[in-house]
Amino acid sequence: MLEARITIEAPELTAAINNLAAAIGGKNVQTFAPNVSVTQTQPPASAQPPVTAPPVNTQPPAMNPPAAPQPPVNQTPASAQNYAAPGVPLAQPPQYTVDQIMAAGAMLMDAGKANELINLLHSFGVQAVMDLKQEQLGAFATAMREMGAKI
Repeated sequence: MLEARITIEAPELTAAINNLAAAIGGKNVQTFAPNVSVTQTQPPASAQPPVTAPPVNTQPPAMNPPAAPQPPVNQTPASAQNYAAPGVPLAQPPQYTVDQIMAAGAMLMDAGKANELINLLHSFGVQAVMDLKQEQLGAFATAMREMGAKI
């Protein structure tokens, strides 16, 4: 049985990571030379022939000078952006009915928020809940929830 042990001592790994971060940030970069050692134990004479390890590149990686920082293109905060991973199905928003909206509106009216509810209807360009379009019901329900409605 062939037993190969490879030990890689790379205290420069931390320096390499720091240099990479500095290069990305546009700071001065230092060069380094990795220290790699390979130890292989010899198999008994009756074992299979030894397998040699591929050569190790000891040259430092080529570093390009950092590019000048570019101003961000999109100034929209990350919290306001809609991110979706490709191929990941998104949950559908809940669908509300006019009856659900009316029941929640009745609770708001009982809580003394009739004027706020009327102002909300007007902000959606309608006089009554029945005048809301199906695509407006979700946003209207969200606004009602912000007023304290349980929907």
